[in-house]
Amino acid sequence: MLLQSPTVKLRPIEPSDLPLMYKLENDTNMWVSANTTQPLSRSTIERYIRATTGDIYKDGQLRLVIEAHQHSIGFIDLTDFSPRHLRAEVGIGILPEYRQQGLGSEALRLMEEYASQVLFVHQLYAYVDTDNEAGKSLFAKRGFCTVGNLDDWLKTTTSYRSIVIFQKIIEKNS
Repeated sequence: MLLQSPTVKLRPIEPSDLPLMYKLENDTNMWVSANTTQPLSRSTIERYIRATTGDIYKDGQLRLVIEAHQHSIGFIDLTDFSPRHLRAEVGIGILPEYRQQGLGSEALRLMEEYASQVLFVHQLYAYVDTDNEAGKSLFAKRGFCTVGNLDDWLKTTTSYRSIVIFQKIIEKNS
């Protein structure tokens, strides 16, 4: 079944996901990579949940909840979707207690299948902080290729950090 495996399920966001989204969006450890500069209020997140249609063509993005062990554990996103060029940036955020268990890899595999088979996306790409060893390992393990580096791309409070750009062609031209 698409968007589901024995260990992971991807599903649309529901209003009941507000606490999880609030927790992950306001995790300051993720802010530099997520390009976030301020905390998000519950009402802002609630408005986002109500406004999203779940249609990548209308919203320009798609955010799905990652479920494992009968718990909502994070989100996987397709953003900056280009319907003309059939590409999208992929991002993933998982609660710390569920990391390093292969769940992110399985969620990414399911998203790749969905993007290819349903959305007919040709390629996915990701920007990963060079210090994020788990993130780099995740994308490399799923067959994403390193296609570039951007030096001093992310500003922190004390310095700049560089990123690695990963890319994967998921749908081949016939």
